[in-house]
Amino acid sequence: MGLCSSRPTRVPLLTKRHRHILLQWARKHRDWTMDEWKGVAWSNESRFLIHHVDGRVRVRRLPGEQLLTSCIAGHKQAGGGGIMLWGTFSWAALGPVVVVEQTLKAANYLNIIADQLHPYIAFVFPIGNGIFQQDNGPCHKSRIVLEWFEEHTEFHLMS
Repeated sequence: MGLCSSRPTRVPLLTKRHRHILLQWARKHRDWTMDEWKGVAWSNESRFLIHHVDGRVRVRRLPGEQLLTSCIAGHKQAGGGGIMLWGTFSWAALGPVVVVEQTLKAANYLNIIADQLHPYIAFVFPIGNGIFQQDNGPCHKSRIVLEWFEEHTEFHLMS
């Protein structure tokens, strides 16, 4: 029928630009002392899937169609549900772990920051000397989230 193999198309996880930005960040912070790193609270979110073997979507397609969304739209992945969690930690203490009920968009993330992160940072850095690290996910760099951090000067946001 002229269909290609069902092997997934490999897409680089990091672009050349991403690698350059990460290298700049690493060079900027390479001389930090242990005490400076102890002043950072880290965060991230992850989705955990049940019965999901390798995360690959396998499709059949014609030559040249490997990146067409119509080839994978509506394709059901093996699985059985999952959960998304957001969490934070620092040298001093583990922070809260939050179940994210919906897609993590700016408004949801702002609620987590205000309700969960704010009291945690106040606890681990009571004199306001802590730095909060988040990646550059779209919800993290949204206007309403960045404005919130500008209004809350007890938060030093790591670039």
